[in-house]
Amino acid sequence: MQYLFPRYIIPFFWAGILFSCHSKSAHNNTLESGNLRDLVKDTLWLEKDINTQSLGNDFTYLEKEGKVLLGQVNGRRLLLYDAQSGSLLSAQPFEEEGPNGIGSFISGSLISEDSVLFLSGGKQLIVADHRAKVLSRHDLPAHENTVRGSSHYATFVHNPIYLIGNKVILTDVPFVLKAPMLAYENWLMQYDLQTDEEKYVPFTFPEKYEDFLDDSEFCHYSHAYSDRKKEHYISFAADDRLLCIRDEKHSWVDAGSSEPMEFLRGTTDKSGEYIVFNPNPESSQYGTLQYSPWHELLVRAAKLSVDTERKVEHQSFILLDKSLTKTAELKFTSREFSSLGFFMPDGFYLKLAQQESDDKIGYAKIILPGME
Repeated sequence: MQYLFPRYIIPFFWAGILFSCHSKSAHNNTLESGNLRDLVKDTLWLEKDINTQSLGNDFTYLEKEGKVLLGQVNGRRLLLYDAQSGSLLSAQPFEEEGPNGIGSFISGSLISEDSVLFLSGGKQLIVADHRAKVLSRHDLPAHENTVRGSSHYATFVHNPIYLIGNKVILTDVPFVLKAPMLAYENWLMQYDLQTDEEKYVPFTFPEKYEDFLDDSEFCHYSHAYSDRKKEHYISFAADDRLLCIRDEKHSWVDAGSSEPMEFLRGTTDKSGEYIVFNPNPESSQYGTLQYSPWHELLVRAAKLSVDTERKVEHQSFILLDKSLTKTAELKFTSREFSSLGFFMPDGFYLKLAQQESDDKIGYAKIILPGME
């Protein structure tokens, strides 16, 4: 399963003026295409214990005490795996209530070498150690007196929590987008665990989102961050471009699919006192945005089309290199792989849609263009 992607020589003149967050539309590089399955090199099998019904799509790569580990918060348990053998090393449960309780609803988490951060109820940040002892609690700003109405901090649509020293980067993701929110800027927060101070990386939704108000699908955005370059990347579900933010400066880069994308609004129905949002199942949509710090590679997922009769989504990954130039678009279906994966230094890992065992979960190891 190997594709060889030709490399193009950049003229010397351009080489002298390239810089981060700059659109590369001036380069007429050909976007390489292929099938994602042709890049699979191996399969990593992770074992389940008796208390694990399923394993998620995403894991955290850790190096601890000379061991290479993969960590995942599964329910209210911290699972740690041997990254080479796939064997389960430990499964630490966390309490729901009490002095070490983390709450009943966890909207996101981050695993570091010696701690776990939980977003509890979308409103509180809890720091605990790997032995399930809560070390601190932090009430996050609610923004109830702003046009935002009420904040919802979550990692939904794969918005990872980032921990840099004592500072945490968090995303506030709206359930639906209301007209006043088009002027709102404080979607991305940097929170200081020592001082409880917050600052923001401001951005607004594109003007075109006036056409997607009150839609439960297109109000979401995906965020990725490069600590090396101090750059934030924002992917909007109905926009071919990526927003790049560095030093409070905004720029847009082309990150669209080579396939035609049709963004179709959903509908709303009233059910008693509630409004029910019904997404259009045939709509195209941009999804997860994932960044590899080892390869300085961005991977943007796209739902291209849906075979409603067979219930299969046709999807692709759009790859951008460290200069934010599109290098490839790799296609797959929902019957082959998940659209969310995780990086390790040796590749990109995706959960297989078709599993062969009840005792182990398989993740395809993929070598993407630019990882060689």
